[in-house]
Amino acid sequence: MSGSMKWLFTALLLGIVCESIVSTISRLRWCTTNDLQQSKCNNWTSVDCVQTVSIEDCIRKIQLEEADAVVLHHPLLIAAGKCGLVPVMTEYYDTENLEPCHDPTALTEPYVYIVAVVKNKALTWDGLKGKKSCHTALHRTGWMIPMGLLIAQGKIENCSIYNSTYFSESCVPGGDPNSKLCSLCAGQDSSTDPGRDKCAFGQNERYFGYSGAFRCLTEKGDVTFIKDTTVFENTDGHLQEDWATNLRSSDYRLLCLDGTQAAVTDYKTCHLAQVPARTVVSRADMRDQVLTFLKEEQKKYGRNGTEKERFSLFSTDKSNSWSLLFAYSTQCLVEVLTTNYREYLGEGYIRAMEGLHSCVPPDGPEAFCSHLQQAPQ
Repeated sequence: MSGSMKWLFTALLLGIVCESIVSTISRLRWCTTNDLQQSKCNNWTSVDCVQTVSIEDCIRKIQLEEADAVVLHHPLLIAAGKCGLVPVMTEYYDTENLEPCHDPTALTEPYVYIVAVVKNKALTWDGLKGKKSCHTALHRTGWMIPMGLLIAQGKIENCSIYNSTYFSESCVPGGDPNSKLCSLCAGQDSSTDPGRDKCAFGQNERYFGYSGAFRCLTEKGDVTFIKDTTVFENTDGHLQEDWATNLRSSDYRLLCLDGTQAAVTDYKTCHLAQVPARTVVSRADMRDQVLTFLKEEQKKYGRNGTEKERFSLFSTDKSNSWSLLFAYSTQCLVEVLTTNYREYLGEGYIRAMEGLHSCVPPDGPEAFCSHLQQAPQ
């Protein structure tokens, strides 16, 4: 073999070896959407952290191979699925049955229960007209489920959901700050600049998200729409923030669709809907790598992880009501046994959401998904 041929062969061989090494040591890129998430992600030394301005931007970055994984609430699973992303693992919250943490086939109901919570023991589902409502955010679970039900029951018109007079006042973060959708919102929780960012879609609005919507109920509202674990996460000493001091879970009630009330512990029989839990998504080509990675990571940093004292995937500071990266009620991550998002969500749920979105403005989830599908590669 000539000298030049030996050099070429050696270069090619080194290139193959180097490429193999790079692919072996390449790190998963986790997507975050705010400084708090980014801070926790930076402590998760197994990943590289990619901070964006929104969860929609995370979907785009994963699609464009600029990030690899993120956790999504169920409404955005439809948009993500249409953009080629697939479900990988789902958060699991049931402390009474941990079998799915060891056997994913045991997860027969990968759902979260969405409930209507009140303080008034005389209030009923049919008596909500004219009351003050607290929602997680525009186009999120705590807004879509109750509004979808009210549309289905003929109590409001589909295309009037943004200016409906059904509730007298509301806080729907992400809505028009000057509309009735935002009249209960409060903005930043700061004595130096109170009211700034009123109705912002994100942490600057103190009533944003599940815990924020529950806080809205405790301070201003008549009813809130949250997941089954939210009341317990923010009462009975589980959250050490001033607003949650001395709150007791027993002081709150669930509204059932049959016109009755129930204890907050009875969410399996008294709820508005079952929805999929928050789910890790990735590109189809990265799905197996992300799955293997997360299984190994929760062995180290999960609830019973061997290194949980150094870093915890599922917990956060009790002085902070935000779930960082993963919900802090998560007991484990369970493999999703299908990569088909429609099969995972169920056709009934998808039809309900598509019907609800029939009057969504151009910047809504469906338009966003269409934009991603048309984006240059």
